[in-house]
This record gives sequence, structure tokens and C-alpha cells, in this order.
Amino acid sequence: MRAFQVSLNGKRLCVAGIGQDGVLTGIVDHVARRGRNELSLHVGGLISPTEEHVTWRNVRLKVGDIVSLKIVEADSVDSPRSRYRSGSKQAERNQKAFARAVAKKFGWKLLTRPHTSP
Repeated sequence: MRAFQVSLNGKRLCVAGIGQDGVLTGIVDHVARRGRNELSLHVGGLISPTEEHVTWRNVRLKVGDIVSLKIVEADSVDSPRSRYRSGSKQAERNQKAFARAVAKKFGWKLLTRPHTSP
């Protein structure tokens, strides 16, 4: 299968692969605004048939770090460190956190309804 062999400063982090049906990502990002100045690396993806989100690594980076991502063919890959399905409790927590962040950004107040039994 097609896979990503990922290293940081010459040290192997993971070999990540999704298989025949999915999305594999290696993302390096820099966030600089409102007092934040963060660098990070995310290796993850989506297994499409099960709608399962997977993560191999989330790593904070610093200036001078060397990230290497080599595209390889591999018979086997490392197991993801985390996984969750789109309809899972984790997905719901992620959606709620996103909604709170957007509300905070725009100065909105979120109103919630109490849970009632049928």
C-alpha cells in the first residue's frame, strides 16, 4: 500500500497508511496571530468505508526542526495512535469544541437546551 514514512530531525516517527479507500495526510502548520506562534505536525487521515478518522502523530515543532515525509510502498504500517468514527462521542466533542471556538471568535453566546427524557 502507499504510505508516508515520517521523520523529525532524523528520528523515525511513524509509517502511516490508509489502504485502498481513504485519505492520508501529513500537515505542517504555523499559526501566528493574537499572541500565538505555534508550529505543529499532524499525520492522520480518514478510512472512507468506515468513516473512521485516524491519527498517527501530533507533534509540536520548533524553528530549525527538519520534517521528512517520504512516500513509500509498504506491506504493513504502524497502528494509528487514535481513531474515532464520524458519529462517535469523540466526533460530537470535536464538533462542540469547534462551535464554541467559532462562537468565541465572533462574540456569540451559545444557548443550550436541557436534556429531557421522552
